[in-house]
Amino acid sequence: MLRAVIYCRCSTEEESQADALRKQAAEARECVEKNKWILVDEYVESKSGTSLKGRREYRRLFDDIGTGRFDIVVIKSQDRLMRNTKDWYLFLDRLLTCKKQLYLYLERRFYSADDSLLSGIKAILAEEYSRELSKKIVNAHTHRQRNGGRLLLTNQVFGFQKQPDGGVRIVEEEARILRKIYAACAAGHGSRAIAAMLKEEGVQSKKGNFMTPATIRRMIRNPLYKGTFVMNRRHFDFETKRTKENPREEWIFQKGAVPAIVEEALWGRANEAMSARAKKNGPRQYGKKQGGTALSGGLICKMCGAPYYRTARRSASKPRKTIYEWKCSRYLEAGRAGQKGKTSGCSNSHLDEEIVFGLLEGFCAETICEERRERLLQRTMELLEAVWRETGYEDGPGTLERQERLWEEKKGRLLDKLLEGVISDADYKRQNERLEEESARLLKERLRREEQGAVKEDIQGRLEKAEAELREGGFLQAAVSWFLKSRGPALVHEWKLELRTKDGPVFVPYPFPPNTNKGRCLDRGAILAYLMEQPQMTAAELAEAMKRSPCVVRNRMKELERDGFIQFEGVGKGGSWKVLKAPESTSDSRPLVLAVTSMSP
Repeated sequence: MLRAVIYCRCSTEEESQADALRKQAAEARECVEKNKWILVDEYVESKSGTSLKGRREYRRLFDDIGTGRFDIVVIKSQDRLMRNTKDWYLFLDRLLTCKKQLYLYLERRFYSADDSLLSGIKAILAEEYSRELSKKIVNAHTHRQRNGGRLLLTNQVFGFQKQPDGGVRIVEEEARILRKIYAACAAGHGSRAIAAMLKEEGVQSKKGNFMTPATIRRMIRNPLYKGTFVMNRRHFDFETKRTKENPREEWIFQKGAVPAIVEEALWGRANEAMSARAKKNGPRQYGKKQGGTALSGGLICKMCGAPYYRTARRSASKPRKTIYEWKCSRYLEAGRAGQKGKTSGCSNSHLDEEIVFGLLEGFCAETICEERRERLLQRTMELLEAVWRETGYEDGPGTLERQERLWEEKKGRLLDKLLEGVISDADYKRQNERLEEESARLLKERLRREEQGAVKEDIQGRLEKAEAELREGGFLQAAVSWFLKSRGPALVHEWKLELRTKDGPVFVPYPFPPNTNKGRCLDRGAILAYLMEQPQMTAAELAEAMKRSPCVVRNRMKELERDGFIQFEGVGKGGSWKVLKAPESTSDSRPLVLAVTSMSP
């Protein structure tokens, strides 16, 4: 008997759609039973079919197609699976490659390769229908807002509670906290100080978390608390499947739409005070602990525009080793977008500090020619020598001897003043005690340096040491810091870094470690690239070329063979690998097919 699975989907999570989803699942089960197939698994979800974002059940089905768990996928109709043309063809490619069948129970037939053109037209029509529907919904929503429609306010807004009739009421306990925040800001306190004060008092948000400085700033800037509701600030872009900000001139302001928690005068004073502090402190500096490293403020998330912050953790294999990673600040504040229904976080990649420095130093080494590097190094040494000679900078016994001579001169002048009757015995005694304490300190320092074998080091020796350090890597570190400050921060894409140069942006692929899903994906793409050029390469030769262990390469080759990307032809050393299909790539340099077929959702 054939084994079957069912996939059911509805576009929203409303109650009426939930009933339709249950009915759809019941019909699919009835179809399996009627055809006397064995029902192996069910994939049921309530999500939009225009993209793959958040569709965990679909991704699970996509991965399971590569296994031998079932033979047939049962769906109601093509649009229930998806309404995106590209994703439809990717699904069909996966299905046919793994020799699985697709049954559409509404049409009572199996999908065949002859239906490719017709199904493609249907996918295009379904996508166009969703696009037009999205436009109509956005237009209707904007029209309702302009004509004073129902306020879209959730119960997660601090200070308010939504009523059954659509209105809102003030939560007085939370309103008192808000008034305290505005009063503190108007009095000159910053958001960090206010957040620390609320944390000490045990004040939490509605989600049970302590309020961050960013949360405090958003509250103070929000005109909702003076009774003005702002709508149409964002819209969902159907093409990019992302929420985008609308221009300010398209925003819709409704004064008096909700009860005011703070007076407009207090709201104005608090915002003026915040703007004044921002102006006084200069433009916003990205990143925490400015000046901590050359990367501080030098990495910006391309997905959400937030700065990357430095984090530290202990290595699992080497507990004494600290690993520094850079993560999007929105991720650190709100978590990963799409995880457990979260939408406010960010799903961009995390970066290893050593790898990022290596990429930037390599880029600077390539862009700065040897002749220019020597010229800059020579100029640096000339400036350093001039500064040291001007300030008389020396260390070691020479400086100590000058201090001792100065002490002897001061003690002699003090004695002369006593003999001449300029100072009294009491003043002499008091001043002499201070000089004796200084003498004891200098003697202690001399003994310490003699024990350590301190040797006087002249300026020339210091210059030679500084030049050696610059040549060993210090020059490139300084070049990285200069590049990020002069050209602006690097933009972090999901798979690469975007560096700004005078000739335009330059994209540098990020080498994810092999123990990560993205690293595995890159390794598989590299193996395919090598095998397309040299089909006779062995796993050992690939491992040497890729600088990976033979075990890792063999595992990746097994995955590629399992997923239908490569096949070995011939026997033993006389055989060779045949690449059945090459990975498709997106504009972000991501091997799309490999990522979809082998990476976990």
